[in-house]
Amino acid sequence: LTSAVDVASLLVPKGSDIVSARGRGFPGVVYRSQVDPVLDPQTKLVVLVNSQTASAAEIVSGAVQDLDVGVIVGNERTFGKGLVQNVEDLPYNTALKYTVAKYYTPSGRCIQSTNYKEGGGLNAKDNGRYEAQKVKDKDKSVFYTKNGREVKDGGGVEADFKISPPKASLLEITLLRSGVYTDYAAEWSKKNELTSGFAIDDATFRDFKNFVMAKQKEGDIKLEAVYAEPIKDLKKVLKESGYKVSSKELDQLQANIIRDIQKDFDKYESDIKEDIGQNILARYLPERMLIQRGVKSDKQVNAALDLIKDGEKFDKILARTGNVREGIVGGSTFNTAAAGKLLDEDEFAAKFSLKW
Repeated sequence: LTSAVDVASLLVPKGSDIVSARGRGFPGVVYRSQVDPVLDPQTKLVVLVNSQTASAAEIVSGAVQDLDVGVIVGNERTFGKGLVQNVEDLPYNTALKYTVAKYYTPSGRCIQSTNYKEGGGLNAKDNGRYEAQKVKDKDKSVFYTKNGREVKDGGGVEADFKISPPKASLLEITLLRSGVYTDYAAEWSKKNELTSGFAIDDATFRDFKNFVMAKQKEGDIKLEAVYAEPIKDLKKVLKESGYKVSSKELDQLQANIIRDIQKDFDKYESDIKEDIGQNILARYLPERMLIQRGVKSDKQVNAALDLIKDGEKFDKILARTGNVREGIVGGSTFNTAAAGKLLDEDEFAAKFSLKW
């Protein structure tokens, strides 16, 4: 939590509430920014999130959103880990981890997405010791950001500006799982030298396709791997039933699937070329440089950059234009203090590496 507070303090106005926590019989603490932010008020800030953004990273995202200092960009809500937990040592090298409170963002909302309750112990249905249930939309409460924008609790931090991430094709997934990209990169390195302006040209792409098909023929990889087991099981059932004709038709189906997958080489050529290039460069460059290279073609990153360049759209999302009502939290003005407690320093943390 200390890392989250330190990072958020660099982004929000001095004296702003960042996070608080409260629970039954729990001494509360509110964490506020004690330093001036490093960002100029005119600087446009975008925070990228996804469904795995959790805990300390959600604290930073929630503070940025509630204080309207930046736009949250992503495809959906964040993970929703808003519990404060303690750990008590028990005999026989065991320990008990238990929840003592919940986190709350500056607007007063809780980011926890799942509610837990006693499920009846050992005699409960299906031997359940507790019940876990996602917070339903009808049970979510409305809160307001500093500029009066509506936000809801009970499910992480929802993106202000939604951009769907690129989806990998079945062929890409199969190639990645098979390790063929790494194998090809090793072969490429034996015959070629890395030069400035490196890029995967059409000749290299054709060579990679031939490399993959040779592996397929030798049985080292199976492009139809996703369908192989279901087809195998169906063949077994048909054989036991004596349906020979249907069994032969399955062989034809499998061959057709392979041909269809092969056509995806052309359909997803640009994505596959990017994967080939990344794997070749991985033999020469440190991971940091590979990440920087990958970011240039990232759909969500590019959308965030376009948003930053569009000042009017950016301000509209944050309700910086026109009249907005003052944010209200539980009948009082925005930033009403909430009680809470700090997580242990070894609890969840977020590490940010930014380069502009």
